[in-house]
Amino acid sequence: MSDAPRATRFAVRPADWLHVDEAIDRILGSATPSATQSVSTLEALGRALAAPVTASATLPPWDNSAMDGYAVRGEDIRGASARTPVALRVTTVLRAGSDSGRTIEVGTAARIMTGAPIPEGADTVVRVEDTDAENEAGMVRIFDDRDSGRHVRPAGQDMRAGDTLFNVGHSVTHGTLGVLTAAGVTEVDVHAVPLVAVLPTGDELREPERYADVREGVGVPESNGRMLCAMATSIGARALHLGIAPDETDALEAKIAAGAEADALITIGGASMGEADLVKRALDRMGFTLDFWRVKMRPGSPVSFGWLQTDHRRQAVFGLPGNPSSAFVTFEVFVRPFLLRLAGHRRVLRRVITCRAGDRFDTPADLTYFQRVTLRREGSETIARLTGPQTSGLVRGLASADGLAIVPPEATEIAPGEAVEVMLLDTGPASEERSPR
Repeated sequence: MSDAPRATRFAVRPADWLHVDEAIDRILGSATPSATQSVSTLEALGRALAAPVTASATLPPWDNSAMDGYAVRGEDIRGASARTPVALRVTTVLRAGSDSGRTIEVGTAARIMTGAPIPEGADTVVRVEDTDAENEAGMVRIFDDRDSGRHVRPAGQDMRAGDTLFNVGHSVTHGTLGVLTAAGVTEVDVHAVPLVAVLPTGDELREPERYADVREGVGVPESNGRMLCAMATSIGARALHLGIAPDETDALEAKIAAGAEADALITIGGASMGEADLVKRALDRMGFTLDFWRVKMRPGSPVSFGWLQTDHRRQAVFGLPGNPSSAFVTFEVFVRPFLLRLAGHRRVLRRVITCRAGDRFDTPADLTYFQRVTLRREGSETIARLTGPQTSGLVRGLASADGLAIVPPEATEIAPGEAVEVMLLDTGPASEERSPR
């Protein structure tokens, strides 16, 4: 197609200036979970369940011991102490996997190991530390009655046959796999993994093989594409890097068409809505329908969202600003939850915790600010400090950010020591070089 001018909705479109929550609601409200497929549990890590999972067995199948010691009748050890020990006759030894058909009579005990079935008649397991460990063969002396009625794990405490273990939308974690395996589940229904196409735009951008131009000051490194692809794959999505699109409408259309099979397209750069913006002009010529443009936030206010009908599907299109921090923040706030919802996950938003500000957070405009911060424990509190200058064109602070401090529009500043909410970016190891408490 030629670049001949034509009527365009973008040239006259006023900014929507949505609040952040409203923009998120619009995006998530339009996201429909993808098709379902059956996979082995080993392939399900990171996926979202598309059907409930129920237990087919009762676990534990019988009352069992929570520790090594002696299974007894609680009333038989009442009053036991170091000065007045209670002596019981040991009639059997029970290990995990032993036959549960044993009985404890009055005045007897069973030596028992953790996980072994509790014999009939017993309601207590005395820890071995409170006994003489059968100093006299066949007899055990109990020196404390503190365990009376304790250390018995009841049958079905973990799950009962027919229990719903997980509902639709549950995100399969390492712990989930342990439960599924324990429940005898080898295959589950999950939602398909979404595909996102990533398109950096601009004649000034340079891939790594042309980095000499950056050193000479005649080019800008293209870091956003790889960063956003990595952010997408970190949540289980598939990413397609379309390469850099130059500032030429036909070339832009060709790049956009190359990503037509993707569930979502991310364009980076050219985020304005003016008639001269070639990205929006190319999208408009391909039948793009805009949902909104501009959100009351910083960085990333000129973000847009809409839909493009391709030969394959109705494709979601996110227009992200080209500054690295803007692209990072808008992906985290808008694109990430959308992709997770497409993948069928019920919980799609990052965790937010309340911290203490370690620096002054200046936010002069009537916008929601997302400021990159590091987090560190000081006493009983978590302290949030800025990673450095918050200019949206800077990239280095993204690597050290543990979270994004969220400063609401009604706050003009947050002073050191005041409370500040932080959206966690918990995708890596802890920042502190010490073991958890």
